[in-house]
Amino acid sequence: MGMIEVSAPGSGLSPALLNSAGGFAWWYLDLVDAQGNGLVIIWSFGLPFLPGYAASARRGQAQTPGSRPSLNVATYCQGKADYYLLQEFDIEDVSWTTGDHGDNWRFGPSTLASEERDGERRVRLELHLDVPGHGGLTEIALEACGPARSDANWPATDAPASLRQHDPLPDHDWTPLLAASLGRAMIRNREGTRRLEGRVYHDRNGGQRAMHDLGIDIWVWGRIALPNSELIYYVLDAKGSGAARSEAIFLEIGADGSTTHHRDYQLVRAKGRRNLGGLRWWPTMHVLQRGQLLFELDHSDVVDSGPFYMRSVLRALGADGQPVGRGISEVCDPDRIDLAIHRPLVRMRVHHQSGDHSLWTPLFCGTRGGRVRRMLQSLLARG
Repeated sequence: MGMIEVSAPGSGLSPALLNSAGGFAWWYLDLVDAQGNGLVIIWSFGLPFLPGYAASARRGQAQTPGSRPSLNVATYCQGKADYYLLQEFDIEDVSWTTGDHGDNWRFGPSTLASEERDGERRVRLELHLDVPGHGGLTEIALEACGPARSDANWPATDAPASLRQHDPLPDHDWTPLLAASLGRAMIRNREGTRRLEGRVYHDRNGGQRAMHDLGIDIWVWGRIALPNSELIYYVLDAKGSGAARSEAIFLEIGADGSTTHHRDYQLVRAKGRRNLGGLRWWPTMHVLQRGQLLFELDHSDVVDSGPFYMRSVLRALGADGQPVGRGISEVCDPDRIDLAIHRPLVRMRVHHQSGDHSLWTPLFCGTRGGRVRRMLQSLLARG
């Protein structure tokens, strides 16, 4: 069993994953401009971070991904978080439709589509995030389009995306869908209307096994919007005392969608730290090619920091110390996901459509402005 496998460009996840106890399926999109403004959107079934999901699998009572749909949205202004929502939905309010050209989803009133036609990948999102008591309605409209990814490691195929799926189901399958392309977004809420334009990145992950059962000790991922291409690194350290092996993937995707696998690249992590939640992370990393420095990665603009997951709006510097691009980076420790000691804190950051959520949720969800006031109003309303 490997910790990860990369599948063919444009291949779709099988809806059968929704019935794989303990498994997961998620689609990720981010947009970032040169000033560190941007957003991250994740729509998922069985997101491992949801309270109780991983714990039930550890007890031998794993839930199915289809029973835990969720939508996660975060927006950033100059490298600082200014909106956050992780919302769970009732099963009957969510749908996922696969077709010859890609996928369409509905999460409550929000609609999402990712399709590939005539050599182009197009993503359209219309999000209506109405969370009472959490800053009112936030609307996000996003559209991105670019050349469909191609990869010489995979034979060209005209097969529709619905047929380019794994059989049997994978343990952990990942593939980028769109990169080195421009996206535009409009964000409207009580704090006004903001328009974003920047580099967009879109991928998907899926697997039939629980993430903490994949043998991963630490997960380090990031994408860098270079001037003429996208560099994505995905490094998974293996569990085990003194385990020396890791699986490192470096993909560079050009403006024409072509993919290069850099097997001579290496990610070197400078002196590590632990955040307040005890998670290991590295403020600085270096990308090397045969021992020569290519990029220094600065992760000091941290926008999400918890006991098992951290996200940064990264800065990439060239070998000469000059800025070459922005992007997003992640660190995750699967064994720390959904531990009982952390679960009350995690529940505070999850809003349930049904209303079954922590009374502290208004302090962590919604627009950054007015959170304390909303928290006080929520407490007063509860008597």
